[in-house]
Amino acid sequence: MAFEVVFTKTAEKDFENILTYIEKKFGTSVSIHTKDLIIEFTSLIQSFPEIGSIISEHNIRGFVLHRRLKIFYRIKGSKIILLRLFDTRQHPDKRF
Repeated sequence: MAFEVVFTKTAEKDFENILTYIEKKFGTSVSIHTKDLIIEFTSLIQSFPEIGSIISEHNIRGFVLHRRLKIFYRIKGSKIILLRLFDTRQHPDKRF
């Protein structure tokens, strides 16, 4: 069964901010590559929703998509809700 992937408003904003930051710091090609990685991940978790490790007692899962990019999500029924996307270069001391 394929799950529906839904971005929260916060995750949408994170997505935009990360791509903007990466484009300014590293260029358009790296930004496009990062966008492609995130989109590929959303396809992957539709088939394998439990790929991420549970990181909290609230069943929030985390997945390190790239050494500097983490994605946090929750499975709710037939939906996968992307809660946050986090680039550690922007806030290296922050965890979630």
